[in-house]
Amino acid sequence: MKKTSLSLLSCNRSIFLSALSLAVAGTAIQAENAQAIDLKFNNPVDATSTSSDYKALDSTFNRFGPGYTRPTLRYSNVATISPGVTIDAQITAIANGTGYTLDAQVPNYTAAGNSNGDATFVYAASQQTNGGLSYKIDLFQGGGTFSTAYVAPDLRFLVYDVDGESTQGEAVRIAKDSGLVGYQVGNTSAALTPTADPDGSYLFSGRDANQPETDSSSATILYFQNVSSVNFQFEAVTRSTSPLPNGVFSAIDGDLSLLGSTQSAIDTAIAAQYSALVVVPDTRASATDVPEPFTIIGTLIGGTAALRMRKKLKADKA
Repeated sequence: MKKTSLSLLSCNRSIFLSALSLAVAGTAIQAENAQAIDLKFNNPVDATSTSSDYKALDSTFNRFGPGYTRPTLRYSNVATISPGVTIDAQITAIANGTGYTLDAQVPNYTAAGNSNGDATFVYAASQQTNGGLSYKIDLFQGGGTFSTAYVAPDLRFLVYDVDGESTQGEAVRIAKDSGLVGYQVGNTSAALTPTADPDGSYLFSGRDANQPETDSSSATILYFQNVSSVNFQFEAVTRSTSPLPNGVFSAIDGDLSLLGSTQSAIDTAIAAQYSALVVVPDTRASATDVPEPFTIIGTLIGGTAALRMRKKLKADKA
């Protein structure tokens, strides 16, 4: 594998920082390059009001629904790649920790009348202890067979309502070697606290203060590359002062429609409400590889600028 010189690293860093400054400024350029695939979880398979596990509302809050108690829920047509080429998805939600159980998976959720097609869930604690929920999204080539994995070049998720309260702590963890290549948190003083843990995972912790669903203080935007599966490890601390059962609700917006109905509106909202992009080294790659998060940048500032930077980097490597 080709070694990278210090001068090239300096050049790469300069190129990246220039792109990042554009992203922070909210510059919107019409994309010519591939961008993150938008996912909508609004077509659950074999899940209707006549299903045996159907719940009109969750049992804990009595406000989220309709949903289903099954741990695995399948979705058809979560994205269309090109005419006739679609992606299906399977979501598996498994509670962990003593006394923690899945209350319901709620598909096609709409937050505050803005987003649609969000994947959400409620889990509950019957004891005052630590626990959580493993929430795994697997992508498949469309057609309803759920047999052939689909490897997505780029994905982005807005994970929201991970805030916590005085009686309950909340966080979401992304494991090492997961394909995570970047993240943004809210730009407020109450924003999630990101931590790179010694085990290589990234933890995004709430500030134990309830926030509205639409507030960036309780949200993070996570970017992934070259993945067919993403696992969100939601964590909770049910404290001694918490009433029981204690419910936890969080949601995942796969197309960032919570921020706006157009890409331009989404770009503007990201620039106004979220911190600068933090690039995460892809630990699946060789340490001698130079990180090239161009698609992440392209998602924020458009493909034209990203494509120019990619071409310049290739010219420098030649």
